[in-house]
Amino acid sequence: MNLTKLGRFNVIYHNKQEYHTIKREVWGQDIYYFKSNNPSPFIIDIGAHIGISVLYFKQLYENSTILAFEPNPISFETLKQNIQINQLGGISLINKAVSSQEGISSFYIDDSKENWQSNSSLLEHSWTGKEKTKAIQIQCTRLDTYVKNMPIIDMLKIDTEGSEETILKSHKEILNKVKNIAVEYHPIDKGKLKRILQILKPYFDIQIYHEGKAVKNIPNDKLLTIHGQKREQL
Repeated sequence: MNLTKLGRFNVIYHNKQEYHTIKREVWGQDIYYFKSNNPSPFIIDIGAHIGISVLYFKQLYENSTILAFEPNPISFETLKQNIQINQLGGISLINKAVSSQEGISSFYIDDSKENWQSNSSLLEHSWTGKEKTKAIQIQCTRLDTYVKNMPIIDMLKIDTEGSEETILKSHKEILNKVKNIAVEYHPIDKGKLKRILQILKPYFDIQIYHEGKAVKNIPNDKLLTIHGQKREQL
């Protein structure tokens, strides 16, 4: 276990290379940056890992309210510690995976010597198709269980190592409430990018980023971040 500073926050992490990779993406490339007229935006973080994105949102909007989901029990314990050591309020942590239905599911975590817990997924092989994983059993839930009485979601961030399409497809009614969205695209299924964009385009104006830079010629074989902004905001 390691302890370091990130902005004004203390951060506990286990894997040095993994931490610095995620830090570069989230804090260095600002892949989850969004503008809000609300000084206390409501943010949903699906796939919060150890909390680097949660801390980023709190740095961006100190008075934000955050609902964070992380099903990996190892990552979830570190996520809890990172919230506690920084004495942050306005954050609810849920140790479940968001999916199309409630219940128990197999969940695949890294079983290699590299031990990248951020690669955990409801899909057995979410990156190259050849990852060494082991299955554990976790709880799944639907997002509407938590937000059915919320009129507005200022930011919805989804990074679930390949199950983003399933979440979006099974929660279309919630997209009407969302002002800003950031969805990670993982290129194991090349046709998935087109399908995700087809779900999002009726609700949002879309911009796609690769390594923090906007792209016009969209590659479907790279890790991408899809940003959407509700058209009525423009």
